[in-house]
Amino acid sequence: MTLVIELRRGVSTARTGRKAGPRPAAGALERIVVDGELWAALETLGRHRLPTLADVDPYGETLLRGEAVHHMVRELEGSDLARLRGAESQAVSTLLAWGLRCRSDRELRIAFSGD
Repeated sequence: MTLVIELRRGVSTARTGRKAGPRPAAGALERIVVDGELWAALETLGRHRLPTLADVDPYGETLLRGEAVHHMVRELEGSDLARLRGAESQAVSTLLAWGLRCRSDRELRIAFSGD
């Protein structure tokens, strides 16, 4: 089950108080492709402990932003990530790092695209 996960910057139409100059680039900033590593990590850590990631549709599109990202970060920070190995650990660590970036930049989102 292949899943493409992207860190994206959305385009804000609201006045942000930002100084004049070019807008930050919109669209995909970073991308990882996982083949079952996320699902294996969910089984290892417990799907009930990571409900935000457990709700990701493996065959469709899921977009996390705002409060959903805050929930995901709290769930991951409260999990025993040391139980993960190899590609599972790398995928979850990347999601946690992206989630922390999204918390500090409201225009960032995490997008999941299943096959």
